[in-house]
Amino acid sequence: MYFVDRKLIYARLSYMDGLYEHYLTVNAWQQKHDQLALERIAQGYIEAMIDVGNQMIDGFIMRDPGSYQDILDILEDEKVLTKEEAASFLKVLNWRKVLVEGYLNVDHGALSQTLTNEKEALQHFSIRIKTYLDQELGPVSAFLPEEEDDARS
Repeated sequence: MYFVDRKLIYARLSYMDGLYEHYLTVNAWQQKHDQLALERIAQGYIEAMIDVGNQMIDGFIMRDPGSYQDILDILEDEKVLTKEEAASFLKVLNWRKVLVEGYLNVDHGALSQTLTNEKEALQHFSIRIKTYLDQELGPVSAFLPEEEDDARS
């Protein structure tokens, strides 16, 4: 196992949770500024999910992913995510290409419907990651390497 930067993982998970909490506060995505916010919420969530997945894979020396989908497959294989959750996250991940390359033609209704349909999995991602970290590394310690470095500065 390599170094697992829990602080960064937790910061990314908090970011993801905040994005999804904001998503849940909007009832309709009709106005242009709402649609732009929806795109940013979805893309930010997806990118953070990929980053957290890569951190987990690198930190626990899981097999190397060959694609974004492979990140989810590895997290499922390693029992970080359930099969159903991985399938839900794949439905969300499939929006990445549209948001990054096809941004002129985003179907905001369909994007919103996907985020709503996969609500349970999206709300459990942080819990699954934190549970896995606790099982593999034990509870968070007050004595983290970055805190020691800060004390010496």
